[in-house]
Amino acid sequence: MQKLRTFAQSLGLANLNENLLRLALTHSSYVNDYPLEQDNERLEFLGDAVLSILSSELLYAKFRGFREGQLSRIRANLVCEDTLARVAYIIGLPQVMRLGKSAAGSGGYTRPSILAGCVEALLGAAYLEEGLESARELFERLYATIIPEVSEEWSEADPKSALQEMAPEAVSYSMVEESGPDHNRRYKTEVSVSGQVLGIGEGRSKKHSEQAAARIALQKLRQ
Repeated sequence: MQKLRTFAQSLGLANLNENLLRLALTHSSYVNDYPLEQDNERLEFLGDAVLSILSSELLYAKFRGFREGQLSRIRANLVCEDTLARVAYIIGLPQVMRLGKSAAGSGGYTRPSILAGCVEALLGAAYLEEGLESARELFERLYATIIPEVSEEWSEADPKSALQEMAPEAVSYSMVEESGPDHNRRYKTEVSVSGQVLGIGEGRSKKHSEQAAARIALQKLRQ
């Protein structure tokens, strides 16, 4: 119980109803073992909508010169399962989630879909209890270490598409290295144009490493 209170306080949720907080942290597998309990899927549904509006609000204000398509691509990266799972690890969510024995035994505490769902459920709980402003404050805390990376990694319009347009001949990507623990994998990918390697990029996912490699290749071709 104390661990749950400490977790809530760390997120600024000290006033959140304890039953609602516990519900947000309860995966459907837990209900399979304890049928009288309820799972967090309804809160996850609500939190998904809350996350969409708050991330859209943030990006609209942050990237004033960007068009709809660019903002949509950045938002997709900001709210994707991998990013939400990373947020979950940063705030220590695996230590307080409630999973059934089967899910826990099969790696559920590290499964991105479960972690992402709990993050969304927390946002849904904050919104349900105290409204959008409370959810916004929680969103800012959850993404405190993620938002600064948006400008660095995702602000440029899709570099893979730009590279394909600039060099329509043969563009190919090849992953050359994968390292790090499961919850913080790092990938290194090289991109070749007509058989010549023009860029090597690194990132938290294969997609990000490919985008980074494409960005380097674009810089070379533009020079």
